[in-house]
Amino acid sequence: MALKCIVVDDEPLAAQVMVAFIKKTPDLELLRSFHHPLEALAFVKHEKVDLVFLDIQMPELSGIEFMQLKQAGTDVIIVSAYDEYAAESFDQEAIDYLLKPVSFERFARAVQRVITRRTPLVGSMAAPAFDEYIFVRTDKRIIRLDIKDILFVEALRNYVAIQTPKQKILTLQNLRSFEEILAPYRFFRVHKSYIIALDKIDSIERQRIFIGEHNIPIGDAYLKQFMDTINMPR
Repeated sequence: MALKCIVVDDEPLAAQVMVAFIKKTPDLELLRSFHHPLEALAFVKHEKVDLVFLDIQMPELSGIEFMQLKQAGTDVIIVSAYDEYAAESFDQEAIDYLLKPVSFERFARAVQRVITRRTPLVGSMAAPAFDEYIFVRTDKRIIRLDIKDILFVEALRNYVAIQTPKQKILTLQNLRSFEEILAPYRFFRVHKSYIIALDKIDSIERQRIFIGEHNIPIGDAYLKQFMDTINMPR
């Protein structure tokens, strides 16, 4: 079933781009496009909306304020010309942050992240077969890494660590780039510093995930979506 979505942007040309992208995407159904955020907020509170493509800097109501007031269960993808609001947007549980001008490829990746998060994890889906891989740049070389071998990815102070059953690989690539790459493969960001492979989870206890000998915290901002994703509402 297609996700019911709206566009909220006070710039008509920017809104038109999102509308055109939505109409090209079979997994999305456009309900309306709004140039005034207060009108959009009233609509969201009375209609079922799965996904909002939302600008940040708008008159009357900012994108951050909109996210604080919207209905629970409505996902948000930020579409902005400014990158300085990214951290605050993710604190408000935005699914992705698109910088204008947005390419259709980048738009499609963001939509796929929403679809992945909304697909319940059930036993029959817990062990997909992967033949995919990524290349990771380390200090001295570029390593080919099978996605099926990744247990979790952790942000450290100056590096990102990729944990596999046999080794920890350090790279200067940032965590957000891994979140985008891995989202279609049943990975989920559970903390500002961790992305985990859902099919590698052994157990969950008191907001901690256990994968083999590793235990990983679940951040408060990520808890509800994570529990919904594994089909275990709080």
